[in-house]
Amino acid sequence: MQTVEQKINNLPSNPGVYLFKDKRGTILYVGKAGNIKHRVSSYFQKPAGKDLKTLTMLEKVADIDTMVTDTEKEAFILEDTLIKAHRPRYNVKLRDDKNYPCLKLSLEEEYPRLCIVRRIKKDGSLYFGPYPSATSLRETLRLIRRLFPIRTCMDTKFTHRLRPCINYGMGRCLGPCCEEVDPIKYREVVQQVRMFLAGKNRDLLEGLKKKMEEESEKLHFEGAAKIRDQIAFIEQVVEKQKIVSTDFLDQDVIGFHRRDHKIVVYPLFVRAGRLMGGRGFVISSVGLLDEEVLSSFVFRYYRIGKFIPEQILIPKAIPEQDFVEQWLTELKGKKVKILVPLKGDKKHLLKMASENAEQFLLAKDELDKDEDKLLDSLKERLHLRNVPRRIEAFDISNFQGGNAVGSMVSFEDGKSDKERYRHFKIKTIEGADDYGMMYEVLLRRYQKAAKENDLPDLVLLDGGRGQLNVAQEVFKELGIREVDLLSLAKERTVEKPLPSRLRRTEEKVFHPQYKEPFIPGRHSSILHLLDRIRDEAHRFAITYHKKVRSRETVRSELGEIPGIGEIRQKELLRYFGTVEKIKQATEEELIRAPKMNSKSAQRVYEFYRNREE
Repeated sequence: MQTVEQKINNLPSNPGVYLFKDKRGTILYVGKAGNIKHRVSSYFQKPAGKDLKTLTMLEKVADIDTMVTDTEKEAFILEDTLIKAHRPRYNVKLRDDKNYPCLKLSLEEEYPRLCIVRRIKKDGSLYFGPYPSATSLRETLRLIRRLFPIRTCMDTKFTHRLRPCINYGMGRCLGPCCEEVDPIKYREVVQQVRMFLAGKNRDLLEGLKKKMEEESEKLHFEGAAKIRDQIAFIEQVVEKQKIVSTDFLDQDVIGFHRRDHKIVVYPLFVRAGRLMGGRGFVISSVGLLDEEVLSSFVFRYYRIGKFIPEQILIPKAIPEQDFVEQWLTELKGKKVKILVPLKGDKKHLLKMASENAEQFLLAKDELDKDEDKLLDSLKERLHLRNVPRRIEAFDISNFQGGNAVGSMVSFEDGKSDKERYRHFKIKTIEGADDYGMMYEVLLRRYQKAAKENDLPDLVLLDGGRGQLNVAQEVFKELGIREVDLLSLAKERTVEKPLPSRLRRTEEKVFHPQYKEPFIPGRHSSILHLLDRIRDEAHRFAITYHKKVRSRETVRSELGEIPGIGEIRQKELLRYFGTVEKIKQATEEELIRAPKMNSKSAQRVYEFYRNREE
């Protein structure tokens, strides 16, 4: 068998992916490179410059596998696929990497509108953001609707409205739904909104002042007064905005701070020269050099549907930087530059972002200390074997036994880990049998988890002693002994002996080893934590249950149409997205859907027209 050194000597110089494995064959790390041999060799040279965690990882490497690709782009895609499939211990993980909301200006429509979205598409629209705070986004939207009379109604209401809404009466909309405005005039308003969001306030104010003078010359004094108030309000808003860049570009400034075994990456969002806020990501020091961490962050953070700025400022050059620029440019559809500033305003911005990263880590440490105390207290008060760092919670949702589903949510160190969330469609139980459904879900989950050695510290169930007994039976069957079990019974309102008086019972925590339940007390911080986790499991179950029910309702409605079988139903839904859009479609539009012909399109069209009549 070849040694690691011999493996390195025989590695290819092509682009591709490399996998570090330990002696048991477990994947420790997945990496990508334009030249596999050059990149892997760099890990095993000059150990003096590497931190302890890097050296620890390299000591565990007993084997190296490679997968050669034709291009670096293919290597990027393959690396992402393998990381998601294997979740290697030493790869960078971005927890809670949600898409922040953006404002979308739908320029592709005749009468564009502004709406809030979380995913960005190449659909001809303009996107502004992201906004780290939902409050600041709503405030911006309220401000725009006060300043500019742009439509607010949804497309479905817009196309069917018979008379203008109340916004038209208040002077906050020009009434395009009922053709009360010339499209050219409406486009002028859209252009003003666009300039305001893009930070071109000087040009906007000059245009408004010119228009105010024109209205005055025409003796339209009321219109001129409105524009005057609009100008005053915009000037007031501009004064409050913090301008941090005279380039007036969209920039992400990536702050970086490493301390002990923790790394914080903190992007500051600068839009049109204005500082919009920032967001911190704590990454466990995974044994990689700073440049590798930054490269992994950029690749995992920016993706399809994410807002990508024109410039990304980073503190150090990253491997394959030119290729990463090309990849981001392709995603955005517009030139993207990655810069490592050495002086000037950009260097100052980078310093500000790094200071934010340091402060974020200090604040995070304080929160973690409080969280650790709470988890230790939970172990002690409820007599658990483990400190419950990872908790998995379950709930069942059904309607009279129909469309039954189960949910599992995962919390690590008191915070939700949405990558581990799972939902289950009940397969073996019919009728309203909650215990049977819980048995099926737990068995399916922990058969797999036991094989993969992926067990949590604590399993929390929504319910009382009955649900707990089900979980004990499953764990006994699978031979799982090291995991703690608890169930949490909801607070209920009960009648006292006097019929006119009601009281609320306390929430109860059931433990397998104790006959009587624990009653932590309504104001207990332990109960608040368990409540939060149980409520999240309930929310996740309800959301999935509604989705399943809605699919069944949709299928049953489309199933009423003669000659429209299951395949055509699925294709119609995939093509149009919703039943509402199928209802509104013309025969010509229906024919264009896959698996449809003129006869079936006519049947669908007539079915909904007859129903309307």
